[in-house]
Order: sequence, then C-alpha cells, then structure tokens
Amino acid sequence: MKKIIKTVNLFWAFSIALVLFFFTACQKDDLKSQVSYLQDVVDDLEAVIINIKSENKNLKSKLEKIKILEKELSIMRTKMDSISQLPGALYSQAHTYFDSGQFEECMNLLILLSEEYPDWDRQKVENKYNLANKKKLKIEKEQLRLKKINERKQQRASQMIDSIRTNVESIYDKKTGETYFRTLRSTLCQVAHTVSFGIELYMIVNKDGDREFRVKSTYIDKSGSDYHDPQWMNYNKIELLSDKNKRIIIDVNKSNKELVESRFANQEKSDDSVDTEVILSFFDANRIKVYFKGKYLYEFDMTYEQFNAFREILANYDYI
Repeated sequence: MKKIIKTVNLFWAFSIALVLFFFTACQKDDLKSQVSYLQDVVDDLEAVIINIKSENKNLKSKLEKIKILEKELSIMRTKMDSISQLPGALYSQAHTYFDSGQFEECMNLLILLSEEYPDWDRQKVENKYNLANKKKLKIEKEQLRLKKINERKQQRASQMIDSIRTNVESIYDKKTGETYFRTLRSTLCQVAHTVSFGIELYMIVNKDGDREFRVKSTYIDKSGSDYHDPQWMNYNKIELLSDKNKRIIIDVNKSNKELVESRFANQEKSDDSVDTEVILSFFDANRIKVYFKGKYLYEFDMTYEQFNAFREILANYDYI
C-alpha cells in the first residue's frame, strides 16, 4: 500500500514538475516575444525620431530661407515704393532748389523728371520750369547790368587816377611828418554881384598813416563902389547836401576863424575838420548843394571845378 502511495506521489510530483517546466518554458518564449516586439517598437520610434529630427532640420532650413526671402521681399517692396514715389521726390527736390534760388539746378532736375516720367503731372512740371527760367533770366539780366556798372566804375577809376595825378598836389611837412593833399583847381565861385564863396576839401595823412579830412571855407564881399561898404556874414555853419540825399553839417570854429577887412572887401576864412565816414559817402554824388548859414543864408550848387576838386580829394583817400 505504502508503495502504491509513494508511486502516486512520485507521479504527481513528476506531473507538477512537468507542468512547471512547460509553464516556465512558455513564459520564457512569451517574454522573448514581448522583448522582440518592444524592440521593434523602440526601433520604429527611433526611426520616427530620426525622421522628425531630419524633417525639423529641413524645416529650420526652410524657415531660414523663408526669412531671407521675406527680407528680400521687404527690400524689393521698399524699392518699388521708392520708384513709385520717385517723380514726387524729384519734383520736391526741384522745388527746394527753386526756393533757395538755385534755378539752374531746379531746371535741370525738372528736365530729368520730364524725360524719365513724361506722364507725371506734365503741366505742373512745365509751369515750375517756366517760372524757374524766368527767375534765372532776371538774375542774369541783373548780373549783366551790375557787370556793366562795374566796368564803367573801373573805367571811371582809371580816369580818376589820371585826374588826381593832374589836379592834386601832395605837400610833405618835415616838422610834423604829415602829408597834405590839396587840389590845384579853383574852388572860389561868385554867387551874387559882390559875394563869392570858396569851399575846398583837403586831406591830411599823418606819419602813422591815419587820414583826416578838413574843409577850407571862404566868404568874400567886395565893394562895388564908394556907396557900398562890404558886409560881414559871420557864417557859423556850412551844410552840404548831395543829390543822393547825403548830408553833412560843419560847425565853424569861431575861435580859429580868420577875418580880413579892407576898404573894398571883407573876407572870412575858416578851416574845420569833418567826419571821415560821412564825407566819404559823398563820393557817388552827381551834384552837391552848399549852404552858408550866418547873418544871411546863401545857397548854391558847387561849380564844375569845385565839385571835381571835391571828388578827386575823396577818391585820393583810396588810391594813396
């Protein structure tokens, strides 16, 4: 009996061992299968990742290319905008030239505008061109006028130099170191039956080169007969007035005034300084009126000799 039980136990033990072995073998095969499956999945995932990375690189490259293209597109748009606005910009620059008086530049730019963009506001361009041309011609006319004036001035200057050499003398004073420039023309004129006036401008140049203008004036009243005594005028002011409306008033220094009396004539003499800048403004005058003011008022236009003597001394200021 015991032998039978032992045999049964061994059978069951063997059966269990066989089942366990079979089960274990099955488990190992299944695990290998799972591992193999998982490995395939991993491989697929790696392949996908690699593919994605590759696509990502391609995408980045494409994005960079897109950025470059967008930048180029922006530049092209800017150029297109610039080109589309160029006619207006050219006209605006031409207008700036016009306002600044650069009419030649304005006209050249308008010519370029009309040639490159013949359909752009043609009437507006033509009007501006005609106006600029009119202004340009006006300036050229004025420049020509001034040129002729300058040529005449140069011609007169040459004539004046010759006149100065002929009619102005220089006297050097060794004691004072001063040089006197005086006219050789007659500066006395008769303004009434017995009355004459003298007016002489002269210049002094001291040893330092400083220049001073002075005016010698003279009043003479001559007796015409035994029944007429010469009169004193006692003039105390002399006024010079040019046709250019330049005016100077000379206050006579009474303390230095010289009076000469005789039976047939009374004579008053004065020697007074004058303002340099004011007297120089008389150079362009064509006529000068003289007023002697005192007990009486006398007025007269400078004679030809007086006037030219006056101008030659003034001109000598620039030529010495």
